[in-house]
Amino acid sequence: MIAIVIATGQNPAFHGLDESLPIPLLPLADRPFLQHVIESLVRNEIRQFEVILSHLPEKIEAALGDGSRWGCRFRYHLVPSDSEAFRQARTIAAGIPEDILLASGTSLPVFEIGTLSAGSLFCSKGIWTGWGVFTPGAALLSAMQPGMAEGLFPAEARAVPVERCLSLETGEEFLRSQREVLEGAFPDLLMGGRQAEPGVWISRNVVLHPSAKVTAPVFIGENCRISNGAQLGPSAVIGANCIVDSHSSVVNSMVAPGTYVGEALELESVIVDRNRLVNVRVGGSFLVSETFLLGNLTMKAQGRFIERLRDRVIALILLVLLWPVLVLMIVLLTMGRKERLSSREVVAIPSDSDPANWQTTKVLSIEGGKRSGGFLRGFLPGLVSVLTGNIFLVGVRPRSRAELQTMPDDWKALYLKTKAGLITEADVIFGANASEDELYTGEAFYSATESARHDLKLAALWVWKLVAGSGGAGTSLGDEL
Repeated sequence: MIAIVIATGQNPAFHGLDESLPIPLLPLADRPFLQHVIESLVRNEIRQFEVILSHLPEKIEAALGDGSRWGCRFRYHLVPSDSEAFRQARTIAAGIPEDILLASGTSLPVFEIGTLSAGSLFCSKGIWTGWGVFTPGAALLSAMQPGMAEGLFPAEARAVPVERCLSLETGEEFLRSQREVLEGAFPDLLMGGRQAEPGVWISRNVVLHPSAKVTAPVFIGENCRISNGAQLGPSAVIGANCIVDSHSSVVNSMVAPGTYVGEALELESVIVDRNRLVNVRVGGSFLVSETFLLGNLTMKAQGRFIERLRDRVIALILLVLLWPVLVLMIVLLTMGRKERLSSREVVAIPSDSDPANWQTTKVLSIEGGKRSGGFLRGFLPGLVSVLTGNIFLVGVRPRSRAELQTMPDDWKALYLKTKAGLITEADVIFGANASEDELYTGEAFYSATESARHDLKLAALWVWKLVAGSGGAGTSLGDEL
């Protein structure tokens, strides 16, 4: 038997969630819904697949590949719109000499294929699921339409009711499917991670704060961080590489991979994909522009890579231009004084809140005298650390493990989410001798407003105040000597 799988990718019921992701690739627990469909068919001894695509086909092809990892063969067919999918299915079926199993990429009924005959159509609550068995030539297939009611079936069709069916037809059906899978209603579905307790699935490399509350059923994907006071469940699915920040709650909701959920945010009966939130109860969605509420961790990681590359190029240019000054200043500042060039160990950020997971890196500076930091003692030698990728040009003040452990928890949480740099908000606004309150204010503001444009603005202000000697960047060049 050969399977024809229709996975066209769009559904207006998800209110824009399909703009960047085909609906069949929405995660059901630990993997895309369409992958569960494929693996269910593989368990039923089907090895040849004809997959019909339309919206964002490259993403589905990238997710599934050529089928070799399941010992199968996939062939992909592209149609211009959803409405053309059944016509393409009929064309494919006309050239197949054996029975055909038609499957939908957005529903998954429970069935035993060995007990079915041609003309069997799987129905859930009197509605065709998009699944059925057809004979070569597919005369019956020509009469079928998506969402057809059982009472409209042709005479040669036989309705086969299914007791359980996973579905992506609506947001509510999707959340119901998540809940049923986590509750064990579909034991044949493959699930990653370990079941820490009944109904609670936790994948590898998850940081779960001791004060976080988890109420089954819950699934937490790999590389997630669940912060202090967070509440997950019942019926919560957190995709891979997500952060749920302090005192937020996720109930009867799905958080897509790569999403940041901000502090004290309450999510109930919603689907969240980065900064898009779909409310399934009211049937609407909106984009959240405030990144401290909802954000895209994937974009932030990509942005950090570009920032680091940019900063390393700038540091290289500055070092090529200023290396004689750097060498001369090291000689002058260390000759006859107690100052010396040193490598200070600091915590590499961003990082999670668990000190056991903190990594350290090195930052060069001139230490030991009455003055520290500034252009000559801090910035100029620190360019070497920027060049090696240890820190950024603009960020928050680099701190050691001991300094971090003495910080208040709310300040530490903000600090760990951002990046360390040579030029800081606090230095520009308050000067090198900023008080603890001023440092906290500066770093909290930077954490909320961090962007390439804001970094450029801070760097320009820092340079202007350094040259003008107005104190915002520490001291003037003359004062440093």
